[in-house]
Amino acid sequence: MSKNLLTIILFSVVLFLSVYSIWRISQPRILSADEMKVNGYFGYGSFEELRDFNLVDHNGDVFTKENFKEQSLNFLYFGYSSCPTECPVMMSVMKQVFEKIETNDISYYLISFDPEIDTLGRLRNYVTAFNPDFVGVSGDVPEVVKLGYQLGVEKLAPVENHMNQRIISHTNHLIVVNSDAEVIGIFKAPFESSAMSLVIKSLLASQ
Repeated sequence: MSKNLLTIILFSVVLFLSVYSIWRISQPRILSADEMKVNGYFGYGSFEELRDFNLVDHNGDVFTKENFKEQSLNFLYFGYSSCPTECPVMMSVMKQVFEKIETNDISYYLISFDPEIDTLGRLRNYVTAFNPDFVGVSGDVPEVVKLGYQLGVEKLAPVENHMNQRIISHTNHLIVVNSDAEVIGIFKAPFESSAMSLVIKSLLASQ
């Protein structure tokens, strides 16, 4: 074997190993359950498919558990557009997560606890102000409450605080549903988009 050929072979091997190493580093790592908890995510050991429900999205289209089959992961947050604190924080975090993860395989939903105030137009304006791809969901109160109950989300009746703001106290979790309409886990506060992104990339890689 000539010296030039040997040099070319060695260079090719080194180049391949370098490219492969860079590729491996760039791939999302599958996190352990404990690592996910450290990053705010609590996975469920067994999954149960959601029961049927019937709501409507902010475009006026029917929204059921069939919608979840379109994406690998679906993020559901229960709130309302006039919420003064927790809801806009969560929506901002979801916006940051969207920007950190380059994929079209995740859907982001805000399910309104206040359909009396959150008309479809108001809900659409609210969620799309954070991201045009976000979807607002509403419907009859019993249907919203029924879905929330399945997902372990509770709420209290609306009250006014000392600033005359409409307040609906509710469970502050981001719920993760897979494409089989099964709840696979939740993110709990405090929400940090970088930590959440690590978990989400791991969840996507393990699908």
